[in-house]
Amino acid sequence: MQVELRDHPVPFHLRLGATDWLVLEEIFFKDEYAVAGEVTKEARWIVDLGANVGYSLRYWQTLFPNAQMIAMEPEPGNCAICARNIGSAGLDSKVKLLKAAVGARPGLLNLVDIGEGEWAYRTEAISGKNGRVVEVMSLADVLESHARDERFDLLKCDIEGAERELFEDCRSWIQRIDAIVIELHPPYTLPELLTALKSAEANFEVARVLDRKLCPVILLRRTGAPSR
Repeated sequence: MQVELRDHPVPFHLRLGATDWLVLEEIFFKDEYAVAGEVTKEARWIVDLGANVGYSLRYWQTLFPNAQMIAMEPEPGNCAICARNIGSAGLDSKVKLLKAAVGARPGLLNLVDIGEGEWAYRTEAISGKNGRVVEVMSLADVLESHARDERFDLLKCDIEGAERELFEDCRSWIQRIDAIVIELHPPYTLPELLTALKSAEANFEVARVLDRKLCPVILLRRTGAPSR
């Protein structure tokens, strides 16, 4: 079905009985990602990891109308709705949507439903017990293939616990990122993230912590990064 929001001329696609409405509510009513506007006023490049059904991409469109975006979403049903939300908003020329999970290195993993709805899938090693096999792409390869030599004003990361592996091996791409908005899933902690960034010789400071729910949303900005 489609839902219209005030001040948004293009309706949003969502599925009845799914967690899509909860995602829409978090992003557009609770302004979960509004903090991103504190670190850059005119983003040119954004990478969105865990794009779900595309509401974050639509939000970036309102906040940064000139931005080019790379989006990754491994779950096929989510990705299909994401593509519809991209297309209906006229974003096909501005968004590269990849149906894949992101990781430190390429390969294959199981995508497992953890029983909390369509917004909660995790990747695990292939065991044959459950889940479906999905492609994993390294972020370094993604950036090199789709935005060679570009710097990214913003990295959004909501990947249901895979952030530990991603950031503990981030040296090959982190210097291209100027700001990060990330949802941290326990047991991964902010001190561990900061340690991983420091180990990669990436200088970031915590600009804001939103801890209104179990998984806090953290905004980090590169120290000394040029303003856009």
